[in-house]
Amino acid sequence: MVKIIGNNRVLFAAGIVLLLTCAVGITPVAAEVGFRIFSNPSGALVSVDNFWFDITPASVPNVGSGWHTIRVSMEGYQPYSDSKYCDDKDGGIQTCVVNVNLYPNPVSVGWLRINPFGAEVWVDGIDKGNGAMTIPLSPGNHNLILRKPGYYDYTETFTISAGDETARAPGMTAYPAQPQYGSLQIDSDPAGSAVYLDNNYKGIEPAYGAFFITDLVPGTYTLKLVMQDYQTWTQQVQVQAGIVNDIHAKLIPNPPGPTPDTTGQLYAYSTPGGANVYIDNVYRGITPLTLRDIPAGSHTVMFRLTGFQDYSTVANVNGGTIINVPATLNSARQPVQPTKSPVGTATIISAIGICGAVLLIRKRI
Repeated sequence: MVKIIGNNRVLFAAGIVLLLTCAVGITPVAAEVGFRIFSNPSGALVSVDNFWFDITPASVPNVGSGWHTIRVSMEGYQPYSDSKYCDDKDGGIQTCVVNVNLYPNPVSVGWLRINPFGAEVWVDGIDKGNGAMTIPLSPGNHNLILRKPGYYDYTETFTISAGDETARAPGMTAYPAQPQYGSLQIDSDPAGSAVYLDNNYKGIEPAYGAFFITDLVPGTYTLKLVMQDYQTWTQQVQVQAGIVNDIHAKLIPNPPGPTPDTTGQLYAYSTPGGANVYIDNVYRGITPLTLRDIPAGSHTVMFRLTGFQDYSTVANVNGGTIINVPATLNSARQPVQPTKSPVGTATIISAIGICGAVLLIRKRI
């Protein structure tokens, strides 16, 4: 007779399940990780790791265990972007719930004027691009991150006031002579793929330069680039302290299927980033983003960002391929006009005449 006391009961039951599994060949349930995403208000667009899946309330299955970037955006509201961790440590089906409150766009914005000296600019989790730029932001506190290979990440929380401009030109600290970290500099062809390091989403490989992953502890990592219509690119990379590992990845298209592919992809990006994107007058999210399953043919793409002039172009999408659609946005801010004198031209001429008459009288006297 077997006597089961306390926690031993659980161990005994687990042993029975294991024995039965081995005996009859039962396959354990595979782990599955996904998200359930809600927003207030509902009906917002949701992306996980740069792919737009659904509108809230949204179910995004099979994303894999690790860190994932969730974006929620809605026309007329400030976009939400954050990294969330979801794992399968308990096995089976794991669903991580995310609740997001969206806030209306402010009536008046402030401005961040920044020169990052070659670093990649991230504000509130959104990649704004590389290079000197002026970024409109809602009044309040914001998080700034600069990333550059060979330098420690720069992080700062700053405050923006409505109607005011805040200038930043941060100096970054280079790794010392005996550094503790290394960096990756990733360039892919074509651009716009989702970048994962050890299954943790890092961002989008840009079309205007390389993608940076910085402050990495030396060791071996698995680098993965994912893009629809292309084979997943995977490589083991060795990170060494003080070394910038320059990686060039050539993505291979998927073999053609029995029927022609009638949809392609569109990679929309802007300077500065965070612009609203409309495809054929339908709102599709914020830059940078890769839009999947776009019907082949011509499409009107419009970029809209508070404080900037709208930018519109036509993109020709081919089935089974990706097209890059860039936008450099021009400021719509009115320059400060010099204050005009309230004195009219006729008054000035009259004054000159009077002065002349006075001088003439004095001369005669």
